[in-house]
Amino acid sequence: MNDFVTVSVMMESGKRAIFERILFGVEYAGENNGVAVSVGDSMPFAVTARPTDSSDCVTSLEFTFYTEIRNYHQAILPDSGRWFFNGSRIVTFWRSLRELETGVDDTKLPLYIFTGKNRFTELAAGVIGENYETSFKLVEPESNRALNVHTGHIAFQIKRGTEQYPIPKRVSQQKEDRAITEYLYYQDRRKDPTPQPWVMTIRDFTDFQRRLYALNDLKVEASMFPVWCTWADWHSNDMTSDMILENVKLGLELGIRNYIIDDGWFGPGLDNDYSVPLNIGDWEPDPEKIPDMTKLVHEIKEQGAVPIIWCAPHAVAAGARCYTEREPLLIADESGSPIINPTQFYSLCFMNKEAREVMADICVRFIEKWDFDGAKYDLFNWVPNVPCCNPNHHHDVSTMLEGLEQTLALIEERTRRLKPDYIVELKQNYGTPSFSRYGTMMRAGDGPYDPESNFLRTLFIQGYTPYALNDYQIIKGFEKPEDTAVAVIKMIAVGIPAYSVDLKKLSTEQLWTIRRYNAWYNENLAMFMNYREPLDAEANLIKLTAPEADEDILFLVNHGSPLEINRNTTVINGTYQPDLFVRNLWDEAGAMQAEVYDCCGSLIETMPVSSGWNVLKMLPGGMVKITIQ
Repeated sequence: MNDFVTVSVMMESGKRAIFERILFGVEYAGENNGVAVSVGDSMPFAVTARPTDSSDCVTSLEFTFYTEIRNYHQAILPDSGRWFFNGSRIVTFWRSLRELETGVDDTKLPLYIFTGKNRFTELAAGVIGENYETSFKLVEPESNRALNVHTGHIAFQIKRGTEQYPIPKRVSQQKEDRAITEYLYYQDRRKDPTPQPWVMTIRDFTDFQRRLYALNDLKVEASMFPVWCTWADWHSNDMTSDMILENVKLGLELGIRNYIIDDGWFGPGLDNDYSVPLNIGDWEPDPEKIPDMTKLVHEIKEQGAVPIIWCAPHAVAAGARCYTEREPLLIADESGSPIINPTQFYSLCFMNKEAREVMADICVRFIEKWDFDGAKYDLFNWVPNVPCCNPNHHHDVSTMLEGLEQTLALIEERTRRLKPDYIVELKQNYGTPSFSRYGTMMRAGDGPYDPESNFLRTLFIQGYTPYALNDYQIIKGFEKPEDTAVAVIKMIAVGIPAYSVDLKKLSTEQLWTIRRYNAWYNENLAMFMNYREPLDAEANLIKLTAPEADEDILFLVNHGSPLEINRNTTVINGTYQPDLFVRNLWDEAGAMQAEVYDCCGSLIETMPVSSGWNVLKMLPGGMVKITIQ
């Protein structure tokens, strides 16, 4: 069968118009039940829906993609990148993840990817448009009493504008004729001889998003330096100024420049038991932990480090002194009763202008009162994904996602006016190119003691921005130096290295290893502001290059991979493989040389690199520098 799409248009008047079996790459025009639809013939395929009566407007656009069912390796479903691997098995998708939704608590990339037997992208389909609520549904194969695959095809649906949040009026009524245009992304790579890793499919999709909607990331070099954070290796009750300063002093010797004072600096953090009442929302230091925040910030800066403060500007706990004042601005039901989230705090309403100003004021205050150089904005993924019906305040936008975007835009504008190089960490639940432009780095979701999940999450972020931040990894003092090196390499392969570890507990050899790789990373920081490029289907071999660079950097991670070179190349071994298989494509035989280093940077061996295939020695966590002589 030829793949096709069906378009269903819902109108404010209640009318519904369906346009069936539209083929990709063929220009289409049709009219039905008061709606005219046209589809372009080049990718991304522009789909324009226009009411014939300009007093009506579009409330949702539903795209159902139909394709022949095949034996796929995995499915990458619409996701923020935090949980996509949970549904990667095809039968898990069929059975358990049939319906998904983008909301304020998790912004999903509206893209389905199916990888083939060779594990490269075989089919990809998605919708490109402005940032608003979207739902996703697997229509076929059905899964009722049994999994029904006999129909021979897959049908999956992307609905732009939901029952809860129709397409915003700013979009549906933007044009005089009330026409709305979205773009279909469709790649059938089954006949394409050029293999494409799934990360590069995400990059291709999001490149179209960026070009069509002028979504440009901020470039702040200071945010690219290695990060240390107070969160994972301590209970927030144990945070103190002395603990922070001890790690700043040692961390600077290791090349770590950016320091996050995380959740709990103001009182009980979210790592406390549910029986402990929270006071989040007042944003004043807990005097038992940090007696003098001004002094602490000054001392961090005096040592040459960058202080970054954790904040959830929307969060208000019942135990906060500001609760009574903020209560009218909280997300609430029709009676005005605030809606509590599972972590036991309430949220200011993003759809209200006054609440957005309050959140921006909180963020500005960190600069004006304590002179912080950056902020980590967190916990938007815990905002209740329900309509706010609070009778005590007015809504000036029509969806919560639109309100979150306006909140982040306002915070960004006001803080960057004060500090142009202000560092801002966001988390991938509120990622994608629509939101990454309001931060300077995008962090993978929490993944302590799970380096593989952290790797995959950070790799997903690399699909749409090079300013990807690993979640803060924990290194144990009993691990070998090569284990430490492999952990650090695996982070650098996909993003900014980030640590949550009491550095004084590490061995001298571990500290030396971290220092070596952070120093090498910092020396090459300009290169690391460019995208990483996986060269194989599962990102075992990742390339970093830049137009101005005179060498390539290749990372081997997980299983590793044979590689081909034709110029100066540094190979970083993030595996435990002892051999490096290299094909030398340089024209002059015998004109290349390899230097083999261990994880601590000691030169172990020098050897020639012949033309054709070579088997070179390498060490776990080590480096091989191949140069043209």
